Amino acid sequence: MFVGYGYTVNVADRQTATGDIGLVQAFVNTVDLQDGPEELTDPNTLKAWLVARGLIQDLEPVDGSDLKHAIALREAMRSVIGANSGSRVYPVDIATLNEAATASGLRMRFGVDGKARLEPEATGVVAAMGRIVAAMYRAMEDEDWTRLKLCTSQSCRWAFYDRSKNHSSRWCTMASCGNREKARRFRSSSKPAL
Repeated sequence: MFVGYGYTVNVADRQTATGDIGLVQAFVNTVDLQDGPEELTDPNTLKAWLVARGLIQDLEPVDGSDLKHAIALREAMRSVIGANSGSRVYPVDIATLNEAATASGLRMRFGVDGKARLEPEATGVVAAMGRIVAAMYRAMEDEDWTRLKLCTSQSCRWAFYDRSKNHSSRWCTMASCGNREKARRFRSSSKPAL
């Protein structure tokens, strides 16, 4: 919690998005690259994560290849989010996203409300991955998509939602990554020339 200039900012609120952007953020942040933990450690933890978000039913089987696919998709999504922070998106990441969309058989469907949406024709974990790709597509259509960024600390790369007025946040939190990066730059600029 930060208090200043007559307002209070909860750091967790600054980092967390809702809706489709929030689902994509939550999926990408199933691993803390800097400090751990990895939430998707085995097929059972992947299944629990997907069931908790209503992406698959509890009876759906999940195996090691599903886990491997989910982790590859997660890192491809991290790469695409990085573009909002000025990072390069690699062709392998685009191919991974396209492969997930194709494998799930994403198709446009009209719901009972008359609105169009992308829905997978596949079932199980493949369909769940398709639903996450579809959520990313919808999120990218939202004007707030560019607020979803990666922490610029290379050891962190946590996906955070930039709530700053000018969309200029660079770190997931100033208290940890921001201070650490500033201290690192200070130390490197203070070293005497040899």
